[in-house]
Amino acid sequence: MGLHRGRFISLVLAIALGGGVVACDSDSSEDEVAQAEETVEEEESAEDVDVEALPFYATGPVAKVDGTEIGAAAFNAMVKERTERLPGQLPPQMIEMFKTQTLDFIVDKHLVDQVLEGEDIEVTDEDIDEAFAEFRERFPDDEVFEGYLAQLGMTADEVRESMQQDVELEKFLATRYDLEITEEAARAFYEENTEQFAHDDEVHARHILLKVDQQADEATAATVKERADAIYAQATEDGADFEELARQNSEGPTGPRGGDLGFFEKANMVPEFSEAAFSMQPGDVSEPVRTQFGYHIIQVVDKRDAATTDFDEVKDQIVVQLRHQKRAEVFQKFIDELKAQASVEMFAQNIEVNQPEGGHQHPPQGMPQGMPPQGAPPQGGAPPQGAPPQGETAPSGGEQQQRQLKLDPSLQQ
Repeated sequence: MGLHRGRFISLVLAIALGGGVVACDSDSSEDEVAQAEETVEEEESAEDVDVEALPFYATGPVAKVDGTEIGAAAFNAMVKERTERLPGQLPPQMIEMFKTQTLDFIVDKHLVDQVLEGEDIEVTDEDIDEAFAEFRERFPDDEVFEGYLAQLGMTADEVRESMQQDVELEKFLATRYDLEITEEAARAFYEENTEQFAHDDEVHARHILLKVDQQADEATAATVKERADAIYAQATEDGADFEELARQNSEGPTGPRGGDLGFFEKANMVPEFSEAAFSMQPGDVSEPVRTQFGYHIIQVVDKRDAATTDFDEVKDQIVVQLRHQKRAEVFQKFIDELKAQASVEMFAQNIEVNQPEGGHQHPPQGMPQGMPPQGAPPQGGAPPQGAPPQGETAPSGGEQQQRQLKLDPSLQQ
C-alpha cells in the first residue's frame, strides 16, 4: 500500500502538531530526477490553489531544512487543505496563530518524512486494518462516523490509506522508545482516579420524537399529538417492534439507530423526559411526553443503580487512553530531538496574509485542527473514546473516558 505524501497526512503528526494535509519537497541530493519530478508535481498541484481564497499564502520558500527548501506550492497546498477542514469563521486575530502553527507543522512533517524515507519499515494490510479498526471503534455508530468523514471531506478508504505513514511512524518509534502500557499502570490510573468511573442511577432508553416548534400554535401541536398517540398505540400492541417504529417515524437524529439513547443519568436530559424515563420500568412504553422539542414516546430498556464501574470493565479503555497519551509524549520528544540535530531556517517574511471581508474558516475554541490520529481522540469534530457525539449532552467527569453515550441533541438541557 503506497503512501501519497502530497495528499494525506500522518495522523500521529496531526495530534502532536495540530496538523493538516501537506505536500513536502524532497531533499534527496542523490536522486535529482526524482526531486525534479516531485517539484513538477508540486507546481501542478499549486494550479488548483487560489491563494486569494486562503487566509495566508507563500510567495517563496517558507523554510530551509538541512539545506533543502520547502517551497511555496507545498505550503499553500497545506494551507488550502487545513482551511477546508475548519468549520466556522477565522477572525483576523487568529490568522497569525494559524500561520505560525502551519509553518511549524510543515517543517516538523518534513523532518519526520526524511527519517521514515531512510528506514525500511514494513507495514502490512493487517497493520492498517488494526489501526483503522481502533480508530473506527471510537465512534458510537456508523451515522456519527460517516458524519465525521463528511466534515473532513474524506472517505473511509482515504482515511485508511492515510494511516500508512502513521503505522510506519509508530513502528519506528517503538524501536526507540517504550510504548507499552502494562496492566499495572492501568490499574494504578484506575485507583488514583476511581471517582472518574462512578455514575449515578442510570436508565437505558429508546425514544421516538415528533418535532413541534415551541412557537407552534395549538392546532399544529394538536395535529402532531394525534400522530404521536397513533404511534404510541402501535408501540404498545403485542409483538410491536419499537426500534423499527423509531426508524420509520422518529424525527430525531437517533431515529436511524432505532431511537437508542444508551444509558444516561437523570441530569443528562431535559426534565420532562427524565422524569418520565426514570419513573418507568424496563419494557414500559410511555404515552407521548411533551418537551421543548416536541412529543416523545419513550421505551425503557434497562436501569442500573449508582455504582463505580469495576476495573476489569474499563481496563481496556484505560490502556487505550494511556497509550494515546504516551504516543503524543513520545512523538513530541522525537520531534524535539530531530529539531535539535537539524539546521532549520524559517522564512516567515515570504508568507502574505489575506484579510477578505467576512474572514476565513476556523475551528471551534480557537484551535486549528487537522485529521485525528489513529488511536488518539479526534480533534475538532468527532468524540474521543467514551464521549458522546458532537453536539450531544456529555456525561460528567471521567465517564467520558469509559462509556459511549448515544444521546440525542433534541434532549439536551
